Amino acid sequence: MSKNIKKTKEIQLDDSLINSAIAYFDRLPRSPTEVIENWAEIGRAAAEQLTEEELMNLQLRNKEVKITVVSKT
Repeated sequence: MSKNIKKTKEIQLDDSLINSAIAYFDRLPRSPTEVIENWAEIGRAAAEQLTEEELMNLQLRNKEVKITVVSKT
């Protein structure tokens, strides 16, 4: 049985992403690292659900993308 081991890696992030996380952190009781990890999880969930075109539009912010959350029943 495999254990869920948390591993960390050093990665380089764009300064604007870090600055956005810090500004967001100022409004919430989370660290910038926790904010970025949360955004990464949201991005992974979006990547699993959206089409390539929807992902591109979401990333480029050139169209509004509507996301609806539904239960997995």
